[in-house]
Amino acid sequence: MAKRNFGEKSEALYRAVRFEVRPSKEELSILLAVSEVLRMLFNSALAERQQVFTEFIASLYAELKSASVPEEISEIRKKLREAYKEHSISLFDQINALTARRVEDEAFASVTRNWQEETLDALDGAYKSFLSLRRKGDYDAHSPRSRDSGFFQKIPGRSGFKIGEGRIALSCGAGRKLSFPIPDYQQGRLAETTKLKKFELYRDQPNLAKSGRFWISVVYELPKPEATTCQSEQVAFVALGASSIGVVSQRGEEVIALWRSDKHWVPKIEAVEERMKRRVKGSRGWLRLLNSGKRRMHMISSRQHVQDEREIVDYLVRNHGSHFVVTELVVRSKEGKLADSSKPERGGSLGLNWAAQNTGSLSRLVRQLEEKVKEHGGSVRKHKLTLTEAPPARGAENKLWMARKLRESFLKEV
Repeated sequence: MAKRNFGEKSEALYRAVRFEVRPSKEELSILLAVSEVLRMLFNSALAERQQVFTEFIASLYAELKSASVPEEISEIRKKLREAYKEHSISLFDQINALTARRVEDEAFASVTRNWQEETLDALDGAYKSFLSLRRKGDYDAHSPRSRDSGFFQKIPGRSGFKIGEGRIALSCGAGRKLSFPIPDYQQGRLAETTKLKKFELYRDQPNLAKSGRFWISVVYELPKPEATTCQSEQVAFVALGASSIGVVSQRGEEVIALWRSDKHWVPKIEAVEERMKRRVKGSRGWLRLLNSGKRRMHMISSRQHVQDEREIVDYLVRNHGSHFVVTELVVRSKEGKLADSSKPERGGSLGLNWAAQNTGSLSRLVRQLEEKVKEHGGSVRKHKLTLTEAPPARGAENKLWMARKLRESFLKEV
């Protein structure tokens, strides 16, 4: 669980490393035993929350979904607020309940308590996301799913682990200890840390019936460098776009193409979907296309997109400095909904761009840039660009023009 007070900003930088671990048969049996305890905890805590939701809240959302009169809607929302206040189960309620359960169940108590708390914390975040969607009007939003038997439950912890002599050691409880080597590169990264924050041990394929690999990620803390003075001539101006970005700075001007993994993979995914239509849904052939075809291509597309964003951010900081002004993103879809380029009103030549801009890829790039410049005492500011004239071209050709307009607009206001 996060130990910082609400609203309190950290003066530290948080970074993470990830590396594969290869447990022996004995180590694997320990991991599976710990995972099973955490899986059962996740399911029981989720069932407790779902029961309360079903008994006291679900019917009110059903009424709200069909209501049309403003006074009726207002009254139902009032009842919802009261129901949440009276019947909600908090994270701390479930954490406090661990004490009695650990006394009653020896197997349950054999797992490090903090790992159980972190599992409940992860559930709390997922469940709050579900409730947030419901409150914002997405009445079809689903609760998190329970973990089936044979599912490897991620093992998280803020204690019960330490790093030393090139290895990570885990104290699993009941005298069980595990130790795994850390690769040289990750050792070098961890050598910079002032404090270890958290670890997570997970399997890239949670279904134990399928082949998969085990990984550990470690979050660590770095001291935050002092902010550097920002002069207007040191600022790089970035005009964001789904397929390219324009950059104008004292070091030069350029258009940087972004890897559109969706353009590469969408036709292939659609071809697989067409083949799936010719199979019986749920059949062996249909499932094979779904799992080894469609889902795998979605996964590869996502990984390629994220990797390209990281490389772009590294390039920007290396070649254009540590102070940036970026265009403020325009949300082009309805509040609380993702853009759907397949809809006629969102299609056309901008369809792919509209979908990309609203699924968070550009926001993620900006967040990565914000985190990267912190390592150099830099800053990222967002500026709303209002154009009084149409761009002279489309696509990549207008990005430099927009970056210059961004600089012009920003400097007028500072």
